[in-house]
Amino acid sequence: MRRSVWFAALLALFLPILFPSPATSVLYIDINAPGGKRMPIAVANFVIASGDTALSRGIPKILEGDLLLADLFDIVPASSHMEAVTPAHFAGTPLSFPAWKVLGAEAVVIGKVDARGDQLSLEMRLYDATQGTLMVGKRYAGTSRQVPSMVHRFANEIVYAFTGVRGVFGTEIAFTAHPAKGRGKEVYIVGMDGQNLRMATDNRSFNLFPRWSPDGQWLAYTSYRTGVPVIYLRNVSTGAEKELVRFGGTKSPGSFSPDGQWLYVSVSQDGDSNIYRVRVVGGDAQKVVEGIGLDVSPTAAPDGRRIAFVSDRGGSPQVYVKTLGQPAELRVSQGSGYATSPSWSPGGDRIAYTARVEGRFAIFSVAADGSDPREVIRAPDADCEDPSFAPDGRSLVYTYRKRGYSELKIISLDGRRERSLATGLGDMGSAAWSPR
Repeated sequence: MRRSVWFAALLALFLPILFPSPATSVLYIDINAPGGKRMPIAVANFVIASGDTALSRGIPKILEGDLLLADLFDIVPASSHMEAVTPAHFAGTPLSFPAWKVLGAEAVVIGKVDARGDQLSLEMRLYDATQGTLMVGKRYAGTSRQVPSMVHRFANEIVYAFTGVRGVFGTEIAFTAHPAKGRGKEVYIVGMDGQNLRMATDNRSFNLFPRWSPDGQWLAYTSYRTGVPVIYLRNVSTGAEKELVRFGGTKSPGSFSPDGQWLYVSVSQDGDSNIYRVRVVGGDAQKVVEGIGLDVSPTAAPDGRRIAFVSDRGGSPQVYVKTLGQPAELRVSQGSGYATSPSWSPGGDRIAYTARVEGRFAIFSVAADGSDPREVIRAPDADCEDPSFAPDGRSLVYTYRKRGYSELKIISLDGRRERSLATGLGDMGSAAWSPR
């Protein structure tokens, strides 16, 4: 690679270059079909043009881990691969697709690494082994530390090629927990694969309710570090902060508007808690839901025209939907028990929430008009709380609590697949899934 290109790589996170691919995508997997087809896929050892030879198998391992998390693929074991990928396969020599088909692989991923010091380029290609055609190819350039992010991006391309829906690899979850040492609660961030756990705040106070901006660059959260609750905006990359909401008593962020211009918040004043939207730049506040009693936990629908929120106007906290600018408000949560913590699906068709059933909290979802209620997860001896949708709408992250123990879990919306995301911290909760 020319020297000028390497200098350009220092200024950009990635340099994606699209290789020729079919003009229209063919959908091989229906992500909405329970127990549907899983695609057998082989990830060959990568060619190392220059650099650490450990990358030859290390990078495929990252990619395989992503594909397994998608629960859409079966990995053909590397120990069974019969064809060694060489530099010639990146210069016009075709793969022996019949040999890959013999192994049961319907798709094959190959890759090539060219590293010079801390800089590298990573080329990855996805082939349809049945038709022998290139489905997608990408080349990324950056630092060695950015390799996982490059691989996550290509994993998303693979999911899209087979489903027509972008993957969520590389997204993160913000949450709150007691630190292992110290006091109070801090905001933490962890990758959706459970990697790269880190603290976003460290002020030994109570920091609560982290919420992502639509571009993933900012977190809104409530902090008591000055002695009174204040809502701050924190830049995830730089750590820079600014105060956004100080008026009123108890306050918490609900969600940003889809365009990122407003933050919906609940603020208590004079014994009531009402819902406002506050302009992110300028701080202007507009009341959008008011009444006697409790109105909290606002979350904006993806269309920007509706919000879901929690109110006790009917006697107990329940989830309601309001179309902005209209007086009518529709209750969508079912039953007579306690319901809270609404989260909109990315498609705007469903709302997940927490409900109390037989003395325990469980996770439910419901259509935006209140129809078609479904139980997602209920534990007989534990509480399941605070759901947040993944950006593809297929999964939820939630808090599992049992007798002083807590952890974050990810579960598919149909409740069929579940895995642990993060453990080891005290009183984990208020999880929020980042955008793509």
